[in-house]
Amino acid sequence: MMIPEKHRTILKERSAALGAKDQFFIPVTSIVVENRTILKCIFGCNGYGNRVCPPYIPTVDEFRKMLSEYEWALLVEWKSINVFSRDISENFTRFKTEPPKDLETKKRFEEAVKTIIRERYEIIQPGVLELEKLAWSLGYNMALATFPGMCVWCANDEYTSVECTGESGACRYPNIRRPCLMGLGIRMDKTLTGLGIQFKSFPMDNIIPSQYTLLLLD
Repeated sequence: MMIPEKHRTILKERSAALGAKDQFFIPVTSIVVENRTILKCIFGCNGYGNRVCPPYIPTVDEFRKMLSEYEWALLVEWKSINVFSRDISENFTRFKTEPPKDLETKKRFEEAVKTIIRERYEIIQPGVLELEKLAWSLGYNMALATFPGMCVWCANDEYTSVECTGESGACRYPNIRRPCLMGLGIRMDKTLTGLGIQFKSFPMDNIIPSQYTLLLLD
């Protein structure tokens, strides 16, 4: 199945209007999936147990089989204003459990977290769902959006934390949740490198980290 140029234009223009920085139509064979990827979810990520993350989504092996039934995907890089200083970048995971003692550093870290949650809540998650809906209207009945990380629909009003129900109860937003890329086993770094797209890796020094989503099309 080829994506007609008309459909490519419609989806690209709409994604740009929704806040995309760039878009690429890619064959799904270029998406790198590795079983070991979810080790980073299970160990070291506070999103583990979130309803769009393991163990609530298909296993990597299950997803690999599902992915083989698609041919194309729309890779979207989203705009952001979240500049990471080197000290925040190098200690981001540690600061989540051990806040920095320096008040200025603590403030910058908290603002970085707020911006991540706000951009996902206000722009990225609703944006990729809108693209999924648009793709469906164009005839791609099995179009499926993905989230760049843990779901933030249950963020508090200040965007300081996310209170997902996890195993304590049913998801509050089952119709608008979509699986996390890494939780499915996708290696975004290797995928981007294979496509010739520069991957911004940690640590960063006054750099805006990129947030990507994939929209599977069929």
